[in-house]
Amino acid sequence: MVRLFLKTHGSFHLLFSISLCFLFFSQNASAATEIGFVKELSGTAFAKLPEEDRRQLSANDQIYQSDMITTEKRSSIKLHLKDDTRFELGSDAKLWASKFIYKQDIEEDSVTVKILKGTFRFVTGLIAKRKPEAMNVDTPVATVGIRGTQVIGEVDETSATIILIEPEDTSRKSAIVVSNSFGTVAIDEPGYGTEIPDEFSPPSPPRRMRLQTINNLMRSMRSIRRISVPRR
Repeated sequence: MVRLFLKTHGSFHLLFSISLCFLFFSQNASAATEIGFVKELSGTAFAKLPEEDRRQLSANDQIYQSDMITTEKRSSIKLHLKDDTRFELGSDAKLWASKFIYKQDIEEDSVTVKILKGTFRFVTGLIAKRKPEAMNVDTPVATVGIRGTQVIGEVDETSATIILIEPEDTSRKSAIVVSNSFGTVAIDEPGYGTEIPDEFSPPSPPRRMRLQTINNLMRSMRSIRRISVPRR
């Protein structure tokens, strides 16, 4: 009888500890703000909230404000935010979802994402459509101000290439403003882009980018599309 009691008593403590861990995890997850989900995933990607262990992502998994999203080599991911903003990341990329407020209130809604490295593509959603200045995409060397658009590019710690491409809704005017502490350029013609060669240089004057360059960026995200680039 004594042995049975001890065994049962130990099992109770084990179950109690597991329940506490599950409750703690649930409370942390519920405290985080859901901002979207994983639309598609090829290869391996992870998300990590501050002061929490990273979690491996799968299609349809939720992502949260302050998540650091990373992809491994030969991997890519598509993220769909609640306002229909979409981000795609290629191989060995990193994105920080630093701020996302979506209350369908033009005064409060805003989104700020920082792309730390890798190839990327994004298509703006309702927040940028209603109030373009409410969305910013940061990189280590420049900030991209949005005017309702679709953008692709590649960044690392010290350089960036940012290209405006034809919007999905061709009836909308498309433009971006790329700036850092050394200068600012505005790009309003699809197929044109700018380069920041290092952390001490301004964005280069807008220039027409080669279609091969654009397709190479898209290919690196394993998401090749036929892109309409205006001809001269």
